[in-house]
Amino acid sequence: MTDRVSYIGMDLGTFKTSIAASNGRRDVIPTAVGWPKDHVARALLGRDVVFGDEIFHKRRALEVIRPFEKGMLKYGGDPQGQAPADRIARCREAARLVVEYAVSLMRPERGVPIFGVIGAPARASIRNKQVLIEAAESTFDAVVVVSEPFTVAYGMNNLSDSIVIDIGAGTIDLCPLYGTYPADADQVTLPLGGDMIDEAFCRLLAQKHPQAQFTPQMAREIKEKHGFVHDANEHAQVLLSVNGVPTQYDVTDPLKAACSVIVEPIVEGLGRLIARLDPEYRPRMLSNIVLAGGGSQLRGLDRVLEERLEAFGGGRVRRVGDSVFAGAAGALKLAMAMPAEYWQEIRRASENREASDEGQSGTELRAAA
Repeated sequence: MTDRVSYIGMDLGTFKTSIAASNGRRDVIPTAVGWPKDHVARALLGRDVVFGDEIFHKRRALEVIRPFEKGMLKYGGDPQGQAPADRIARCREAARLVVEYAVSLMRPERGVPIFGVIGAPARASIRNKQVLIEAAESTFDAVVVVSEPFTVAYGMNNLSDSIVIDIGAGTIDLCPLYGTYPADADQVTLPLGGDMIDEAFCRLLAQKHPQAQFTPQMAREIKEKHGFVHDANEHAQVLLSVNGVPTQYDVTDPLKAACSVIVEPIVEGLGRLIARLDPEYRPRMLSNIVLAGGGSQLRGLDRVLEERLEAFGGGRVRRVGDSVFAGAAGALKLAMAMPAEYWQEIRRASENREASDEGQSGTELRAAA
């Protein structure tokens, strides 16, 4: 396609959004928006909306909205039934602002069309995919929503005889790849992920060390630094306050127990997926399982899953090389590979407001991939 196009690949995650552009820029931001709580906060902050890591530094002065938290908007049969209408509207606005801010960080050339591919949970409904498109339509000239595991596989040139397990904050997606765009019925989405681990860790840590003072953000940071699931000799020692006094705690047991809550659901999901695989292809696919997403970095998860796969005849599990940008880089690669006529067709349909969500997320990709 012409160089006079800005291509964007985006992994619009529940907790973090990674983005990559054809001009070589890439970045990662929290999938959150902060609004000043009152006029005093507005005066001190000097702006109406706050993005990026500053959200966490100034969160006491902000109303912080994570638009996709607990599956809000992004996954689920009926997002309208999950919260009051005003909350849904606020989340929709936050989603739009996150996409707009993320694209602005790529500094696309002014006056040049912006075409993008956005990753979504494997089994996100048509309604949920349409929510993502609506969040992006004010920023992109044309946008396609695809399965998040597919973008990872596409970026790795691993589209045949493989299984991608994408572990995000809100969902875990299991996707078999046969050399073509995966059908919805072939994929498995589990409505749990890193957020569930964080909640379990906060609960278990408070039970074991009731005098320790910590916040959910601190618990998340401990998980990201020390999280593990295997039985090897691991020790997680951290400093937590007790009445303002820094005190060292051993959080090994509650941390391992919290991180392990996703193991059984993943194994059960794999079992359902494996049962549907063609027996002829099953051994090859089980020997080529890729862990992606932030949760893939839990130490020992690949080993534990390989042990559990012995019941299915064995398998090989490896972690993706770049858990932060694998999805965004794959989405960008896909955006740049799609033929010009498809982008123009999507653009015209968007302008006419007649595009169907299902067509945008499937038909064009089968031809492009």
